[in-house]
Amino acid sequence: MLVKNGLRKLSLIVTIVMLSACANGPGLPKPTKLVDIAIAQEITEHWQVQVGEGVKQHSLPLQPLRMGSQLYTAAHSGEVSALNGTTGELIWQVDLQQTISAGLGVIDNHLLVATANGELHKLSMADGSSIWTVPTSSEVLAVPQAAADLVLAQSIDGRLTAYSAKDGSMRWTYTSDVPSLTLRGTSTPVIDSGMTYVGFANGKLLALDNQQGNIIWQQRISAPKGRSDIERLVDIDGPLQLVEGTLYVVGYQGNLTAVEALTGKVLWQQPVSSVTAPSIYGDQIFVVTDKGTLIAYARQSGTELWRNDAFLHRGLSQTVVIDDSLLVADQLGYVHLLQALDGQVIGRHKLGHSGSGVGFVRYGADIYILGQDASLSRLSLN
Repeated sequence: MLVKNGLRKLSLIVTIVMLSACANGPGLPKPTKLVDIAIAQEITEHWQVQVGEGVKQHSLPLQPLRMGSQLYTAAHSGEVSALNGTTGELIWQVDLQQTISAGLGVIDNHLLVATANGELHKLSMADGSSIWTVPTSSEVLAVPQAAADLVLAQSIDGRLTAYSAKDGSMRWTYTSDVPSLTLRGTSTPVIDSGMTYVGFANGKLLALDNQQGNIIWQQRISAPKGRSDIERLVDIDGPLQLVEGTLYVVGYQGNLTAVEALTGKVLWQQPVSSVTAPSIYGDQIFVVTDKGTLIAYARQSGTELWRNDAFLHRGLSQTVVIDDSLLVADQLGYVHLLQALDGQVIGRHKLGHSGSGVGFVRYGADIYILGQDASLSRLSLN
């Protein structure tokens, strides 16, 4: 597996940026203590099941997937599972016998999952059987994306590779320059109308042609500053958001930026540091900063609407929009519900497992949370 020397330092950066909430080490900020709230909205946890062994050293979320009546999961320890979305009953499970680093993507009736040893797998949704397996240039940490007959995987060596959905043969590869030190994570590409939008660890956002991988436009979202490698980190991590022809992207030690998807023109920017993707509800866009502040901005202008500092250093996940509310988990195992309008906390629930490295998916009234310890919970709002 091809990994540059600087990328081997990733665990240090993850400890500094993402795990400070646990306050297990000297000098790390202590997580803000929760204050009593008036519960206006109850959160019910219907069940919790184990879908693998989990892997403690991984902190990146794996995304569960709900399709029809079935729920699909991937665990870091290698298990891919299909469950009944209502009861949590196991339907089938396969073990890839490799650490899973990214998933789950979907194309037609198939699942896409990447492993830490540099492999991309296409599996049948019916029984988990392998359709094809192809090597990747290095570890993939973003959910593989697919459209039409194309599958895209972005790896930590700065490469975005397009594969044939039919047989996994390589179509094209785009390679960006990689800084000497980066966060452990990559942006998740967005495919739309024959183009792919992708962010890289060097702080650049690109639009590529899906046929050959040629650059249509590129835009610098954040510029490195400072003298040390840590000060100069400007990674774009987490999924990009594309809404009504506008891309919304945020980077570590950089900016929240709205970009016109067709031309790459910057519409507005706000200085903010984040390692998770923004979430959007109506005319609002929500960002969790690397310190744990929740901020809401006006989607059209970038004007700040409100901020909430009640969860500083608690290692917040990306927010999930549920009607007019926001759901967010912290690494200490609590799920918090806020009003989207003003950021007021209106609900709280203690999970039966750690909230570290959680991935969310919403399906109707259900919210599924998958932790890095491979515990899967089904929640709903009463």
